[in-house]
Amino acid sequence: MPQTPHSLKITPFSPPIPLTPLTTKNQGNFPNNKKTFLTKLDKSKKGDIDQRALPLLNAINQLPNYYTTSSCSGRVYLWTGSGKKNETQWLKVSHDLIDDSFFTLSQPTPNLVWLRFEPFILHICCKDLKSANYLLNEAHLLYKKSSLLSISKKIILEIRSSELIEMPLYDNHHLLFDQEFSYLTQLINQRMVNMWQRMDKFEEMIQKLKP
Repeated sequence: MPQTPHSLKITPFSPPIPLTPLTTKNQGNFPNNKKTFLTKLDKSKKGDIDQRALPLLNAINQLPNYYTTSSCSGRVYLWTGSGKKNETQWLKVSHDLIDDSFFTLSQPTPNLVWLRFEPFILHICCKDLKSANYLLNEAHLLYKKSSLLSISKKIILEIRSSELIEMPLYDNHHLLFDQEFSYLTQLINQRMVNMWQRMDKFEEMIQKLKP
């Protein structure tokens, strides 16, 4: 039997539940967490502190609401494998400017060999969302791809440059690139230099931020 307007059941209006401010576990221990983390040895694949990024890292770590958790000031490498972390072999790697010899393999490999240039990347732990949003807005002036990476256990900002290059270079000993290696050398070195100059500008920006 169809309902009439008088037989419709009316549900009382329930006001929305107010949202509580987002907090992270142990947020109140941020100064202690920062001190503990910065005393740990760098365990990156490079094996030591990122020396080129060190002035920038020091500038950020002097601010009370932030500390850096990982960084790479840029690298170029040849790799083979599936691309998964435990199934990838690095054949050559450089964190500095290169020459044409970088693209020559000492031993031929029957697999597909990739050339990859990874730009500057930096992860920063923030005390709270207000601090994270403030620094993210500043970073976007230089690094458009930067974003809020995590807000679960820790609030992490990812500062990322955008000069990525990735291309297959060899396939079963056969060179796939039909131009001179000097073209790739110049392209990668120019991007590396531009990236480092932007890092210097970011350091200057950080130095001007209020603690």
